Amino acid sequence: MIALFKKRKFNDYLNDTFDFFKKDGKHFLKNYFTIVGVLLLLLAVFIYFISKVYFEVIFSEIASTSGNPQYNYFNSFFEDNFSLILLGGFVLSILILLLTLLNFTFPIIYLQEYEKNNGANFSTKEILIGLKSKTGRILLFFIISLFVVAPILMIVFAILILLCFIIIGFPLLIIAFPLLFSLMSLTLFHYLNNNDGFFSALGKAFTAVFKQFWPIVGSTILMYMIIQVTMTIISMVPYIISMVLIFTFADTNSASQTETFNGLGIVMTVLFVFTTILHYVFNNLLMINQGFIYYSRREHLENKSSFNEIDSIGNHFE
Repeated sequence: MIALFKKRKFNDYLNDTFDFFKKDGKHFLKNYFTIVGVLLLLLAVFIYFISKVYFEVIFSEIASTSGNPQYNYFNSFFEDNFSLILLGGFVLSILILLLTLLNFTFPIIYLQEYEKNNGANFSTKEILIGLKSKTGRILLFFIISLFVVAPILMIVFAILILLCFIIIGFPLLIIAFPLLFSLMSLTLFHYLNNNDGFFSALGKAFTAVFKQFWPIVGSTILMYMIIQVTMTIISMVPYIISMVLIFTFADTNSASQTETFNGLGIVMTVLFVFTTILHYVFNNLLMINQGFIYYSRREHLENKSSFNEIDSIGNHFE
């Protein structure tokens, strides 16, 4: 078992995150895909068909424009299928919302069970019970974040973007994204684990982050960079190979160009679906990293590991 309650420094946040996945990653991912897998599959299918139609429309627009500059295939398609596009957008939005809420709360409930059972000695059923018991609070957290926090964040980022014109905004933006991610993640951890009110949890998150600002923000930045580089390598290698193969064997006649566009559309669609799924899966690295930050800051306040050691010594002598 990886100790959750432990006083950590910068390198500990990263090392313990990777050690956790080395030791218990199989159990974590098995439960993750059992609970979230159906929604991920639905999202993949939905995005595949939407992307396929989108790229077909784009490439048909290119082909029709070259043949008849007066004809706008893109506008014609959307006018003919407006209701279907609206319905598809609504369903996709609901699906993404559900998946995002689950993706952020699953690691929190998992670590809660991990602490309770002294390791990965629990089943999917226990995680589902934990998620079900917190459903109301999860939805309330989302609503408060949407109507209270989101407008404030929009104003903050608008100011930071304006500051980019005088250079200072760029480093501030680099710090702001991981800082806000940590603040909201730790707020959610406090909100779900301790049954704190939203603003009480937010206050505790502020205190936790600014007590150890650079180790927390720095480890979050580095974790995000590792994820982005890994995702880029995984997605770009097959993309480049596919592009080379498609354009190497493509002819210049119109029929062959249509086949080339179709092949290009399929490759881009599959890669878009693949990177979307990867994004959700790799988000677990960030959330587990935030989990170790949460438990580390609690250890600084509560000294749980010290009390547990004293209890174990007492039990040993008994």
